[in-house]
Amino acid sequence: MSRDKPEYLTSGVERASYGLYFVGQNIFYMLLMIFLVTYFTDVGIPAAAVGVITLVVKIWDAINDPIFGGIVDKVKFRDGKFLPWLRISLIAIPIATVLLFAIPAGLSLTAKIVWAALGYILWDTAYTICDVPIFGIVTTLTSKVAERTSLIAIGRVAALLAAGMVGVVVPLARTAIGGWLMMALVLSVVALGTMVPICFTAKERIQPQSAATETTLQNMVLFVVRNKYMLICFGALLVYGAASIHTGYALYTARFLLGDEGLATILMLLSIAPSIVLGVFVPAITRRVDKYYLFIWAMIAMALLSIPAYFVGYRNVTFFFIMQVVRFLPMGIIAVVMFMFTPDCAEYGLYKTGISAPGISFSIQTFTAKMTGALSASLGAFALAAIGFVSGENAVQPTGFNDAFWVISNIIPVVGCTLAVLILTRYKLRDKYVQIMARHNAGEITRDEAEELLAGKI
Repeated sequence: MSRDKPEYLTSGVERASYGLYFVGQNIFYMLLMIFLVTYFTDVGIPAAAVGVITLVVKIWDAINDPIFGGIVDKVKFRDGKFLPWLRISLIAIPIATVLLFAIPAGLSLTAKIVWAALGYILWDTAYTICDVPIFGIVTTLTSKVAERTSLIAIGRVAALLAAGMVGVVVPLARTAIGGWLMMALVLSVVALGTMVPICFTAKERIQPQSAATETTLQNMVLFVVRNKYMLICFGALLVYGAASIHTGYALYTARFLLGDEGLATILMLLSIAPSIVLGVFVPAITRRVDKYYLFIWAMIAMALLSIPAYFVGYRNVTFFFIMQVVRFLPMGIIAVVMFMFTPDCAEYGLYKTGISAPGISFSIQTFTAKMTGALSASLGAFALAAIGFVSGENAVQPTGFNDAFWVISNIIPVVGCTLAVLILTRYKLRDKYVQIMARHNAGEITRDEAEELLAGKI
């Protein structure tokens, strides 16, 4: 089989619907990722309280993600392993999103904080229902490692498109259509429409092989503990994502540094559009370059390009926008590739332990993704509080706030990116090794044959 002309088990309709689901899913996710802190402070919740809320929610998240991953591995539906959960998500996520953005302005501060915390917990739980299955379904759509990589790439590019849409639309339309609640309603309707097709077009044609070891709670814990590359990979992604506080600062940057909230649309467009263009080429690149090296190079490039962007500053708007485009060029590669490692970690876990636990593998991924979002929001909120941020949509910020804001929004992400690269130097899985393990796990080759081919490389 030629690497330039891959053969697929999935149909074009399935691949397209897989990407479309990510558009809708990430409309919801990016609405919170980019604007949740701004929304909470706009309704009058102090920045320090916002930081506490997001951390409290993640305590629940630390519990519900692994639990749900175990449920996915244990529950057997007649019409598929993952598709039934995706159908449930069509109802759960829109309702939870609208409720979260419906905090009444006339409530007391205490009531607002309680509403925000409970609403965020409800949303987090609803999102878990879709996140594990949409990533996990690649293991039942196809057994081919290259095809799984291609499907995940399609999903990640679709996620970038959703991020661009949300980043552009919200600053432009939020005020005009009536505020945060109406914005959430409109985006929920659009997102729902793109999430429906896969629930009726996808075919879970790959039946999981019978595991050598029973999938009990104890064995699922063992699966994670003994999966060193899963711990390394997601540990690095957690550090990188938690430090990416600039992601939630779009409206603040436009309001305070550029003097016009409407410029947030241009900022998001210029930051994401080049990433989408690069992301489209990732599947072709990964057929020639191991995705690990592509990911590491992109991380290093992003960290290095952030340094001149910092010194150029924000006072010259033209130079500011140019440097933002350059700085975030590698982000498209990072965003597309970062979750391609999860199926590999799942194959490694099965190979090493004999435990088949794709639900647990993808629940660790979703936990990491949501934890990074929460930690970056918390860290960003605490950083704002530390430099004297005043809550309220039209509040006046203290003298010197802009320069301090510029420092924290640039330096913290560079530190996180650098630490993540250092952690990833311990990650030894490569595509050719994963394919060998996948062949053994599928019963195509014996253990001895696999060990001979791997020759101690992992």
